[in-house]
Amino acid sequence: MTDETYSTYFVNRNGDSLGTAPGLLPIPLRQGMEITIHSHTGTFTVVNWRFHHGHPDENAGLTIIVE
Repeated sequence: MTDETYSTYFVNRNGDSLGTAPGLLPIPLRQGMEITIHSHTGTFTVVNWRFHHGHPDENAGLTIIVE
């Protein structure tokens, strides 16, 4: 699989999408890390993350859970 197969997804604790970036973002992740998301005001805090190895139609990639 190529990197285009994967995306980075930002979701809240309820699983609601806050944004998507193509490919896998090469950033170190840690709980408590503050991030901003385009089109959303304020700062979000990383609470967890997970990776799914699969096909594009399965939302393959990195999911970053924020609050």
